[in-house]
Amino acid sequence: MSQTKVQLIAPIGVVTATTLETTGVLTATTFVGDIAGTVTGITSTTDNLDVGILTATAFVGDFTGTASSIVTGSNVTAGIITGTKFVGNATGTVSGLADDTNINVGIITSTSFVGDLTGNAAGLSTTNANLSLGIVTATSFAGNITGNAAGISVTTTNANLGIITASAFHGDGTNLSGVSAGPVSQQAVTANGANTSIDLSSGNVIYMTQTADTTVAFASTEGNTDTVYLIRIPDGTARTLTWPSGLVWNGGSEPNLASGSDDFQVFKLTTRDNGATWYATLSSEDSPQRQLWVWGRNSYGSLGLNQTANNVRYSSPVQVPGTTWGPFTTNVSYGNESNVHNIKQDGTLWMWGRNNYGQLGLNSRTDYSSPVQVPGTTWSTLNRGNHRSAVIKTDSTAWVWGYNGYGDLGQNSRTDYSSPTQIPGSWSKIQIGAAGLGLKTDGTLWSWGRNYEGVLGLNQPAPDDGWTTISSPTQIPGTTWNDIELSYRSSYATKTDGTLWGWGSNVTGELGQNERTSRSSPVQIPGSWSGSKLRAHQYGLGAIKSDGTLWVWGMNSDGNLGLNDANRRSSPVQLPGTTWKELVWNSYGGAITTKTDGTMWIWGAYASQGQLGQNSTIQYSSPVQIPGTDWDTVSSFGYGSMAIKKVNPNP
Repeated sequence: MSQTKVQLIAPIGVVTATTLETTGVLTATTFVGDIAGTVTGITSTTDNLDVGILTATAFVGDFTGTASSIVTGSNVTAGIITGTKFVGNATGTVSGLADDTNINVGIITSTSFVGDLTGNAAGLSTTNANLSLGIVTATSFAGNITGNAAGISVTTTNANLGIITASAFHGDGTNLSGVSAGPVSQQAVTANGANTSIDLSSGNVIYMTQTADTTVAFASTEGNTDTVYLIRIPDGTARTLTWPSGLVWNGGSEPNLASGSDDFQVFKLTTRDNGATWYATLSSEDSPQRQLWVWGRNSYGSLGLNQTANNVRYSSPVQVPGTTWGPFTTNVSYGNESNVHNIKQDGTLWMWGRNNYGQLGLNSRTDYSSPVQVPGTTWSTLNRGNHRSAVIKTDSTAWVWGYNGYGDLGQNSRTDYSSPTQIPGSWSKIQIGAAGLGLKTDGTLWSWGRNYEGVLGLNQPAPDDGWTTISSPTQIPGTTWNDIELSYRSSYATKTDGTLWGWGSNVTGELGQNERTSRSSPVQIPGSWSGSKLRAHQYGLGAIKSDGTLWVWGMNSDGNLGLNDANRRSSPVQLPGTTWKELVWNSYGGAITTKTDGTMWIWGAYASQGQLGQNSTIQYSSPVQIPGTDWDTVSSFGYGSMAIKKVNPNP
């Protein structure tokens, strides 16, 4: 049967041949023999395809039997190849290649590989010197990986690699024979002062926890190492990192080393002259994903899910598309507003929801049910009041827009603005509502807008109607102010000495004076509040101290304070726990918080719209956990809540 030519062979029972040349399609229940020539397709209709030697320039089909030898000189495109032994080149598209015993290949090109590589793989590469794999899972591997490997995992302790070249590598190299040219050893360092000296003889893989602004210097560089990997571990506060003099950055520009305060950063530093000059790169592969999750009522499309129906409610978190959302920097403190915004990690500003006063900053009054970008790429910190917005850029300029009926925007007018309008000056923080409160970079404090119950702090008690307004920023005495927070009718600020001050309405004890007399100028709230995060609700305040304790006071009619009762407090009271991280109240007094372990907790008023995230409408007067971990920062809007989940893309 030598050299028999077959144009098209329909289903046959058994074909046995020493040599068969075919150019059509061979379909057989059982095949034993050799095929030489050009085969466009071979298909087995049963579970048995038994081949001695298969030589072909093209093969399409499934191998579900025993293939002792498969050789191709050009192209193999297969859905599934399952065999006890495979020898040859798979240079086509292989959707799945599995083997329990031995695979010995020259070239593998695939998007996913699962199985054992126990043979001799001299090199896994493509024609462009890039191996791009989704997942490589193997109990044993010997060979070289050149290119970008998105994920490599080894299920045993045996990974014997010649060369690994990748854009990101996680691990200490303990079980890898060919990871680095020099020794790999670890050490832990705490940077808690102005200067941090790191002795490289104690390890060149450095896990540095930074709790203060610091300048790094390396000791014992000579003869110890040429390359240093420094993993910067944040403490939740923006810290400045300064490197040794003479450092040369890859690309010529130094990254912003005060950013990424909540993210791990991985730096690679190399020296060729014993520390006289350092060459540095910052790994961008280790930035976690920041997912945005929302829940509550979808008023005016405020959930950002491209749904316009106001009666749509979600009582547990739902994800908004995207993975580069930024952490919430400043949050709305009160009001029934149904517009939302967020600054992404690239400095872009996105807004959605209600826009009846132009509060989305898009030069229109059209509502949007999904995120829309506000022009610009240097936005930094934001605040959203009732029908109003205020954002500070990286250059410390402040921009406002939306409703301006009380002179709320500080423009010396009462004209609404539907696109960003600048407030003159250099600002570090702005809070905005019916009144405005702003902190300048020089430590001075300014207020404007409606002076309801003395909320402007200018020692100008408002008349009975409460409608006295100031439409441009006016200074509150003092030059050492440090942080601010604004509620519906009360204001709060800390000074650089750690003292906390409040003014305005005090009818529910929100000024923390252990009495209920309103004040038109700042009065000190007892205690030490250095480094505290202030978060106001409509009639009170919460503060997370630097030691992780949470203190609350003010109105508590619906269990707003989380103290398991409904009794108001006119002086600060501590909630149990020492690991509180972030806090915000929704418009009606419901609290959303996170802890340093990534858990999220809720309590308080107005659960009827599902904004407490418990998959129910039950109210709680003490903290209850929302399922999940990796929760980072939180915010609120109208009848809804939202949170950022920080997920490592390379777990």
